[in-house]
Amino acid sequence: MQKKGHMTLPVEVGQEEVVLDLYKRWQADALRDSDGTSMPDSLAQQDCDIYSVMCLVRADQDFANAHPEYLHRKYLMSFPVTAMGTSVTLSPLKGYSADKYELDDDSDPHTWWEVRNRTTNTVIDKAEWHFDPESSTVEVCNTTPYHEYTVTFMARQVWDSVSMYNALTNDWKGPRIKSLDPYHPACREHLIKHFAHWLETHPNTSVVRFTTFAFLFVIDTGDKNQDIYRDWTGYGETVSPRALQDFEAEYGYALTPEDFVDSGYYNGTYKVPSKRYQDWMTFVQRFVVDFAAELVKMAHDAGKKTAMFQGDHWIGTEPFLKSYQEIGLDINIGAVEDGVALRRLTDSGGDQIREARFYPYFFPDVFQAGNDPVIESMSNWVKIRRAMLQKPLDRIGYGGYLSLANQFPHFIDHVTEISNEFGKYLTQTQRTESQKLPGKIAVLNAWGKSRSWLQNQARDQRFYVPPRPDVMEFVGNNLLECLAGLPFDVEFISFDDVRENGISDDIKVIINTGDANSAWSGGEHWGDGDILVALRQFVANGGGLLGVTDPSAHQQNGRFFQLGDILGLEKETALTMGRVAMPVSLDTEHYLSKALSGREDFGNNSYVYPQADDLSVIHAAGQHLALTAREYGNGRASYLANLPYSQENARILQHILIWLSQEETKQHCWLSDNPYVDVAYYPKTDNVAIVNSSDEKQEVTLLNNKFETVSVTLSPFEWTWLN
Repeated sequence: MQKKGHMTLPVEVGQEEVVLDLYKRWQADALRDSDGTSMPDSLAQQDCDIYSVMCLVRADQDFANAHPEYLHRKYLMSFPVTAMGTSVTLSPLKGYSADKYELDDDSDPHTWWEVRNRTTNTVIDKAEWHFDPESSTVEVCNTTPYHEYTVTFMARQVWDSVSMYNALTNDWKGPRIKSLDPYHPACREHLIKHFAHWLETHPNTSVVRFTTFAFLFVIDTGDKNQDIYRDWTGYGETVSPRALQDFEAEYGYALTPEDFVDSGYYNGTYKVPSKRYQDWMTFVQRFVVDFAAELVKMAHDAGKKTAMFQGDHWIGTEPFLKSYQEIGLDINIGAVEDGVALRRLTDSGGDQIREARFYPYFFPDVFQAGNDPVIESMSNWVKIRRAMLQKPLDRIGYGGYLSLANQFPHFIDHVTEISNEFGKYLTQTQRTESQKLPGKIAVLNAWGKSRSWLQNQARDQRFYVPPRPDVMEFVGNNLLECLAGLPFDVEFISFDDVRENGISDDIKVIINTGDANSAWSGGEHWGDGDILVALRQFVANGGGLLGVTDPSAHQQNGRFFQLGDILGLEKETALTMGRVAMPVSLDTEHYLSKALSGREDFGNNSYVYPQADDLSVIHAAGQHLALTAREYGNGRASYLANLPYSQENARILQHILIWLSQEETKQHCWLSDNPYVDVAYYPKTDNVAIVNSSDEKQEVTLLNNKFETVSVTLSPFEWTWLN
């Protein structure tokens, strides 16, 4: 088999001939098993890299069934019940999946549970409630009529979320898989022995592909076995009494059940994190990194490389954490469905090989009669290509059942073309980075670097029904997808970074984007005067500020937008109805006005109005400001109502960032003048990539390195190169 390639191909028993055919057509150089498939013996002995999946916490079901005390646990809050008299009965698991959860009988209720009056948000004394193990109910006495009550309890997960999903969605048969928590020393010791045996019995495996190290992201499941809460980066499924005790010993204070259920918000990543939650995350991260590093060393000692799939079980091993590099992994594999996901993979530190697993996965939810998987794949590929031009990617791959994909010859041809394009990309770029425009762009939010390139979840998303409900499709505040394919250096900073280190001199523009009170906008961080002074000084000294949707939003001191003095505007929250707004008059001579094509989409009405007579209004929806520009000291500021992803929106964002960087009067080599065409110049190879992201013929005019005009015509979706 060929040894030079760039794709990891999934295998399936009974599909050996298909595998060998696609191995050549798709320029593969590695084979992998997937969830629900196994590696045929004949393929395992091929002369190529063999990736073998290792989900250690699910690997030994006999041990999991024999030791329920080591199963994953979590805190859940019962659904509120209103007391109609002086007592109330609470059924902790009512409304939750009976297939997935059971009450944890190893966690003494009066030690680890908590009953609250949710109307007054007060903790009920333990003497005032009693748990009845026979009925699995909590009796609360001396209640106040018409007040709501909840019990926060520890539940044991008897059906792993991934196993449950595949059983219900993909009709997988077999026993219900359970997951073990390696935080318990005896459990960890057993898993280490199990892994050592696994390494011995997989001599043909050259790459151990860890789909998990310890913990799954948060999925809470309702009584109809439907998801009722998800947080892809949440730490809610990392809890155990032992871990809580160790945390208290190390940090000097005890966490409470409320620290985890958070009034039912469950510390969602969209929320500004509390210091206590961040302490818990750090505590868990140290454990997971230590455990993962032990496993990786075992694999290396056995002569095998290691990879981590940054998907289901990456809690504690987020690749942007400094501690991640202590694990010693060789390959990072990311599930990539768009440009933001691609940048989340390619922008992390370290020298790991970056391998993108493309969607759609070869599962029956997409590969079914009457469906065309090419539609989803091409939509993804258009976004991924833009981002690939900005940061180098090393490998690509797919997962699932080849028997399903092979039923769609058009899709097979489509992937062949993707692989051909990717192969040429590797040759022309030599895995080097493209040239960027001057100045660094910093995205400011409550998470900073640790949550780099994580999509800003916006409230619009709740009211949008994607064609595939299991795939989160982000709408509304989607500036990051527009940014992912633009020629700028981008980093993510937190408010703590600004407090502790100030604003780096190499940052040219700061972006603050998100819904009010969210972690993305910043919430209560904007009540800190030191933060406001730092941002004002940054802009006054020549920096640029881009605010999107609810930038610096925090109701305080007569303002909603705390940096409204820089932006020159305010948002109506029904508190300033008596304040007379200045008239909206468009500045048609502004640089940004001339950059508009008329096809931009600035989302829903903003309810933002002018507050400065020197504000340039570039676009408005009636009286709702949509795009503005303003000078502030020696710097500049701009406001965007919203920026759903589109090629036109990505290009106007490029113009905004150029204007905020005060680079609009300069000539820039290899900068596209067509919103549907992306261009990237690679200095180390002296090659230029030119990509048409539309289904129509496009023309683009460029300046080369000698500032000579170059014109190129591209057919629909064409990707061409200039040498």
